[in-house]
Amino acid sequence: MTHHIYHRMTTVQPASHRTGTCHRALVALALLACSVFTLTSCSDWLDVQPTSEEREKDLFTSYKGYREALAGCYTAMADQNCYGRRLTMTDLEMLDCLWEEPSYQGTPYLIQFYNHNYTGDEARAAIKDIYAGLFNVIAQSNMIIKHLDADKTSISSEQARNIVSAEAHAIRAYCQLDVLRLFGQMPQHAERTVALPYAESVSLTQFPAYYGFDEYVKKLLADLDYAEGLLKQHDPVMKYTFGQLNGEETGVQPVDDDFLMYRQMRMNYWAVKGIKARLYLYIGDKAKAYAEAKQIIDATIDGQKVISLSGVDDIRNRYYALPSECLFALGNNKLLDYSINTIGGDASTSISPDRTVHVTPSMLDEQLYEGQNTSSNNRYLNVWERNTTDNANESYPTIKKYYYNPANVSDLNILRTKLQIMPLLRLSEIYLIAMECTPNLAEGNELYKTYMESHNVNVTTDFGSMEELQAEVVNEYRREFYGEGVMFYTDKRLGNSELFFAYGSMADDQYVLPLPATEFDPNLSTK
Repeated sequence: MTHHIYHRMTTVQPASHRTGTCHRALVALALLACSVFTLTSCSDWLDVQPTSEEREKDLFTSYKGYREALAGCYTAMADQNCYGRRLTMTDLEMLDCLWEEPSYQGTPYLIQFYNHNYTGDEARAAIKDIYAGLFNVIAQSNMIIKHLDADKTSISSEQARNIVSAEAHAIRAYCQLDVLRLFGQMPQHAERTVALPYAESVSLTQFPAYYGFDEYVKKLLADLDYAEGLLKQHDPVMKYTFGQLNGEETGVQPVDDDFLMYRQMRMNYWAVKGIKARLYLYIGDKAKAYAEAKQIIDATIDGQKVISLSGVDDIRNRYYALPSECLFALGNNKLLDYSINTIGGDASTSISPDRTVHVTPSMLDEQLYEGQNTSSNNRYLNVWERNTTDNANESYPTIKKYYYNPANVSDLNILRTKLQIMPLLRLSEIYLIAMECTPNLAEGNELYKTYMESHNVNVTTDFGSMEELQAEVVNEYRREFYGEGVMFYTDKRLGNSELFFAYGSMADDQYVLPLPATEFDPNLSTK
């Protein structure tokens, strides 16, 4: 599987805010070359521009080249400065104060994030890395779109050509949505407005256009609608289940093109529908969010569910990231190289509480799961590792979501599709969206019961009001997505003035990350 081949990438930062965007585009081109031409260093690429242009031209003359370029996008998304760590395990969760307040000596930028101090040197550097990571992916997807639009004959298969185009547009939208959720204004009742860049080209001479909130959202929806339309016609997930395309059900490959297998690990039709549900909820359009979520929940192929909640079976099999219910996940074969020291999960490995993000026993037992049926809840019992200790034998619960013991894995397909993954969109989130947005309390109660069955919890009492149900939905966001970078966006879209584990109030300035100083910022005069 091409998208499981990962290459190390180097990030070069722009020199000034006046030329930052131009430099960023140049850097992204260099990164693309490095990701697909592994025998050439980035510095060599920058030093020999005519040769690089020839390589770029050669790359986008065949389906194989587009496959490599698309794999480079997913590789860049899995980088630690992007969804491989910062936007899942550490930085986003620390912004929501979900981990215990860290030591300044161990991780100074994380304590700055915990306290929402975005002016510290360490925090500014981390923000710059996140921003560059997102726009690196965006630039690579734009490169694919540019060349495919210029020469549609470079991929002879109509199905393959349209899927490549759809995936590139969906990847761009996924990352641009997170630019909005991180750096954009509050989606409801903003005290100040923020304009942000929506990059649709790889020009070295032009800034990307900046858009206000509503126009930015229109750009997102245009990309997602375009991708959805193509995938509805051409994506194999319209004919086969994810399990079939993962080779799990029959052992026979159902499609001739192996690049169209393993659709959960790539942008697919149902992932795009899920991203739209996420976006609609974020902007407060609950009716449309509900409609998108229900289409996913109710979808069937030949009478069989396209995808189902997988908590019981996956956790029984020690697939703690719940890969079977992922609408979109990233392959990450470097996961164990850094995740144990970053997030823990292995009871046999002592952690450093200064550097490993964790909760305290009281945070887990007395706050996060207060009032819950913990006697059977498989998240509480199985996904949290309560036997993690430091060198002084003090207990620090850590999460096992990204941990597996390689000695116990002999099946390469299971390793790739169940264990070495970063979940970026799961069916559990879709259920919570449907619960929050349904206009019908009875339906909301039934959705909640089904959702909790996946936690191995039998619910016998209904919520008496929509307000009670929706309050519990927010609590479930917090419990369900630890280490996945979801809760900060939830608190931001709801405009919550307080975070669950933190003291002090939250306002626009705490929820809106500043653009890096190296970037052009049209908002400075309005702050």
